[in-house]
Amino acid sequence: MRKTCFGVGAVLWIVILLGLGSCHNPGKDVNVVEDEIRLFIPTGAVYRQVLDSLRPLVKDIISFEEAAAKMEYERIYPGRYTFRKGMTNEEMLNRLMLGQQDEIKITIGNYSSVYELGYKMEPLLRLKTEDIIAALSQTDEVAGMDTLKWIYCLAPDTYNFFWNVTGAEFVGKLLGQYKKFWTEERKKQLQSSGMTELQVISLASVVQLESYKADEQPKVAGLYLNRMRKGMKLDADPTVIFAIKQEKGWDHKVQRVYHKDLLRNSPYNTYLYKGIPPGPICMPNPSAIDAVLNPEHSDYIYFVADPERPGYHSYARTPQEHEGNAKKYRDWANKNNIK
Repeated sequence: MRKTCFGVGAVLWIVILLGLGSCHNPGKDVNVVEDEIRLFIPTGAVYRQVLDSLRPLVKDIISFEEAAAKMEYERIYPGRYTFRKGMTNEEMLNRLMLGQQDEIKITIGNYSSVYELGYKMEPLLRLKTEDIIAALSQTDEVAGMDTLKWIYCLAPDTYNFFWNVTGAEFVGKLLGQYKKFWTEERKKQLQSSGMTELQVISLASVVQLESYKADEQPKVAGLYLNRMRKGMKLDADPTVIFAIKQEKGWDHKVQRVYHKDLLRNSPYNTYLYKGIPPGPICMPNPSAIDAVLNPEHSDYIYFVADPERPGYHSYARTPQEHEGNAKKYRDWANKNNIK
């Protein structure tokens, strides 16, 4: 009798255990054990590619596959997806099935060309330089211009993009922000300036690279306009740096401009050629453009970096006064081994 009871009990336990096993829901399994994992799904990817990309990132890929089958994960949305520690298969799949990819916050800086813009974006987005160039080439703004000038209509700012943004979407955001800048009031100021839009942006780009201090930019702009009115060359170091980078690569670092550099033959070199450069040497901030449209009126002609006020400059009206300021800067640069 005891044997019979034991046999019945064992069978009952087996049935219960089997029942529990069949009730297991793989969707509730925690599958993210790292603090954070990122899954990149390119446009056109299929389910097997998603699994292959996810396999080294999760705790148990089989558990994920079971949950995916149960939840009927079929439609693949491309993008960059971030999953955090403690997330279950169900939570991951819900995000994937709804296409809830990350928005990536990117600050677009004062880049010197569409080429520099492109290679800065390539590690962050699924976007190539040629995608940006192709999209820009379709816009009316750059019609008839060489590619080196194309950055004039792209606004530096902080933007949110999806990882799989297209070239057209990317350019559309930057171009749209640039167009917003040109209010009716600014258009009137542009007309009063006697310059074209490209000339204003080009001069603003020089101002931008001479001074990142928004409160000083109107003074810098006024000084350059003074030089132009007197028939002088702009003699702007950033234009020489641009010419160097144009030759040696946009990621080339130039810490100091030497006399030999001033002789570099480039239409952008304002030590050799009079007037505003033929195109912008960077993507200027709105403050620099406003500085050109609303320059500070003064009789300053010369300026040089002020070592006692980092980011600012010492201004002069005469060559003699300027030489004193320049010597102070040279002594400081030599003392600090700035080559």
